[in-house]
Amino acid sequence: MEHTNKIRRLHLEACAKELRNHHIKTDVFETMEEVKAFLNEQIEDGAHVGDGGSMTLKYSGIIDMLNQRDIDYITHNQVLDRETAEAKNRRIFSADYFLTSANAITMNGEIINVDGHGNRVAAMIFGPKKVFIVAGYNKIVKDEEAAKTRIQTIAAPINCVRLNRNTPCVIKGSCQDCRSNERICAAYVKINFDREDRLHVLLVNEEHGY
Repeated sequence: MEHTNKIRRLHLEACAKELRNHHIKTDVFETMEEVKAFLNEQIEDGAHVGDGGSMTLKYSGIIDMLNQRDIDYITHNQVLDRETAEAKNRRIFSADYFLTSANAITMNGEIINVDGHGNRVAAMIFGPKKVFIVAGYNKIVKDEEAAKTRIQTIAAPINCVRLNRNTPCVIKGSCQDCRSNERICAAYVKINFDREDRLHVLLVNEEHGY
């Protein structure tokens, strides 16, 4: 495990270097506990905070941590009716901090995501003053083509299963480029530069999320 972690750390540091070359602030952490401590320190009491509905945030305990803080917190990890969810998503655009993950991050310094409604990618691109993107080692891929493959064979099918969607990928195990109304792949977004100094990627030497 020690030898594996060393090589993975080298990959993460190389990825971080390319992200920084694209003007995207990036830090590398060994454990998610370190990430949680960092975020807890960065987000001040009374702040307006939102998230993009991430399993990485949920299963790592970051959402539980935020729920215990004295902040105005809007989470997408709730079952809500469409009207309430849309109202909450619009409020997130004025947040001080927005937390999310990524479907894939390339070794070329690109952040790749596919969304259904687009609320997550929209907030990553515009609105919240600061965006923290938390990504485990499993989200790191060689290039954009590998990112698409990861989304089509891992992220999208698993999320369709999680959301009980009736889509071909649930049956086949990979994207079939369907035209189903239950399709969750609608908005494909690649971020490869941060002009506004808003984005902060937190890479962790562990596997988290889909």
